[in-house]
Formats: sequence, C-alpha cells, structure tokens
Amino acid sequence: MNLSKSAVRRYRIIDGLLRNTMRSYPTMEDIIDQCIEKLDFEPSRETIQKDLANMRLPYPDGFDAPIRYCYTNKGYEYTEPNYSLSGIALKQEDIDTIREAVDLIRCIGSSRISSQFNHAVEKLLSATVESRVSDDDRKPVLQTMIPPASRGLENFDILYSACKERIPLSIIHFSYTKRTFKHTYLHGFLIKEFDNRWYIIGFSETHNCIRTFGIDRISDPLKIKKPFKVSPKELIDTYLNDVYGVYPIPGAQKELITISVSKIGTHYFQAYPIHESQVIKKNNSGSSTISFSLIASDELARYILAQGNNVRVQSPLWFKKYTHELTL
Repeated sequence: MNLSKSAVRRYRIIDGLLRNTMRSYPTMEDIIDQCIEKLDFEPSRETIQKDLANMRLPYPDGFDAPIRYCYTNKGYEYTEPNYSLSGIALKQEDIDTIREAVDLIRCIGSSRISSQFNHAVEKLLSATVESRVSDDDRKPVLQTMIPPASRGLENFDILYSACKERIPLSIIHFSYTKRTFKHTYLHGFLIKEFDNRWYIIGFSETHNCIRTFGIDRISDPLKIKKPFKVSPKELIDTYLNDVYGVYPIPGAQKELITISVSKIGTHYFQAYPIHESQVIKKNNSGSSTISFSLIASDELARYILAQGNNVRVQSPLWFKKYTHELTL
C-alpha cells in the first residue's frame, strides 16, 4: 500500500466527517468541500470515490473501513459506530513523538528492515499522523551514518521469519578465508547487527554447534520441513549479553578482561561504554584500568587494537597474546 501525502490527508478528512456525530451522513459534496477548505485543493468525485474504495479494502491493502452509502439518509456512514481510522485517539504530543520515532527509523534506512515493518510504519503514518508541516519545510535535526546497502539483505525477510517461526533453513555459506561454498542446515534463533553488519546465529547441523553466519555470505536460503532444534536458553543469553561482537574466540569462557587506558582513551570509554559490566578505576594521572566481564571475541581484540597506543590488554595473558598476534 503506497500512500501519497495528499491521499493520507483526504483519508483523515473522510474519517473525521464519518465520525462527526453532530453532522452525520456526509455527502460527496461535503467531503469535497472539506478538502477544499483544509487542503486548498478540489479533488474530483472520481478521486473521492477511489479513496472510499481504498479505505474499504481489507488489510494489508487498505484499512478494513466499514464504509457504506446510506440511501435513506443520502450520505456515507460507518456501519460500526466505534470505528476510527486510527483505532485510538492520539494527542498532539503523541503524534509528535511518533513523528520523531519515524524520523529515527528513516535514518536507519528501509533496506535494513523487513517489508512488513515498512508497511506497518506506512500504515501508522497514514492512520495517525496528519502532516501539519510538509517534509520540505521540516529541517532535519537528526542525521546518522547510513551505510550503503550491503549484499545479503535481500534475504532478510526469510531469515527473520525463520528465526521467529522456528523453522530450519537450508543455506549456502561462503567462507571469505577458505574461498569455498558450504551447505548447512541452520536452526536460527537470533539475527544481530554489529558495526553496521548483519548476522544470523543458530545451531548448525554441519558444525554440530551454535555458529554465527554473516548475512552477506549467505545465498539461496530455503525453509525446510524438519524438526527445529531449540538451542538452550543459557546459550542464547550468552550471545545476547556476554559477547562484544558476534564471533567469540573458540574455547573462550566468560571471564574478567582488564585493559590499561590512557587519559584521553578513558574519556571515550566513559562517554561510550562498550558493555554494561564495564568498570573504570582511574589513576591520579587521569589514565585508568578498565575491566569487563565478557567472553573474549575477535571484535573485542580488534577494537582494542584500533585504539592504538591508548589501550593495552593487561589480563588474561592468553587474550593479551592473542591480541598481539593479530598485529603480526
């Protein structure tokens, strides 16, 4: 359902007239007159008839609006007296809050969310948000980094629905390091974004364990009919809460990781903590010792290296050695 702004405004005018108990059964002329008054534009009778038909269409193409023409009273009405296009009455501050949230969603970019979500936002806008100021006149006060559309996002819907509905997937995965394709049956339970990249995590029958697969490396995903293997809740919680990034170092366990940080680096960690377990102990010089309770990951090691001389791993010693070897 692709809605223009002018159609949204006409729908709300029609909805308001049909719910006006002080002046029931609006006619075609009443609707056109209100459009002229509020939109400074005179729509044709054919346009309004098309609007009424579109509003009657069932979800997801329309709004299931119970509109009919009453020949006795010679006007239109809702056959369900409590029906409203918005479903609920919103205050102006509610509408403003929705507009701010939608602005943020638009910054994220529609290519990164499913088509069903796009439709839901579009319908929410058309049903609850009356544009009082045109988008051309609204100056943005929020801007985020929007990466170019990456490979694999065309499969987002099927991967998401498979996780949600607990349906196993047949996938082809390409290894960047081995330069080979490999087939596996994946019982996915989580789709995760990290550093502007998308991943699906689940039990891989080929590897006989929980694995992480970059969506950009997956091709030909297909839902299959076979029992879904449910991953233990504690393992799912680990991937949600105890890992910085998406690729835990094989064999690593949750433990206390300690780093020494320069004075300027400490300011950044204070402003942007990388995990809820982060604890900062400052020295008199302004530098600090920072600790995390985490499972060490490739992403954590590379993040530390990216800070240059501002950050050094103190413990555990094996992770200090692992991080150093990445520079060789």
